[in-house]
Amino acid sequence: MSSRPTHNELIDWEKNEDGDVRIIVTRQASWKVKLLSKFFYIPKKRRITLDELGSEVWVLCNGNTTVGQMIEVLSQRHQLNTKEAEVSLLSYLKTLGQKRFIGFALDKGQAPRRRGKASASGKKWAQ
Repeated sequence: MSSRPTHNELIDWEKNEDGDVRIIVTRQASWKVKLLSKFFYIPKKRRITLDELGSEVWVLCNGNTTVGQMIEVLSQRHQLNTKEAEVSLLSYLKTLGQKRFIGFALDKGQAPRRRGKASASGKKWAQ
């Protein structure tokens, strides 16, 4: 709960006129993608628009706010009990982490928790 979610620096994002966040994912330049793009249309950029709550969480993923603080903010703003906010937020952060949209910053000396053989965030970001 003390880790601090932070945006992947390789992903661009913007807020639209409604205040919703739009994540812009650029197509990778791997040989597999180049080969597939000869047969199928694969856009160079893909835009993913988050809903109001997703946008709120995205803005909180600033590298300064801890997961615990995010749970408190969401439970107060949306009148949820702490457990509801925690379960929903952790599930959403897991999804964002698996898609490599965010990572989790740990304080110096704080070791990541491991469950079995995989770590919480799992993978390094490709450059």
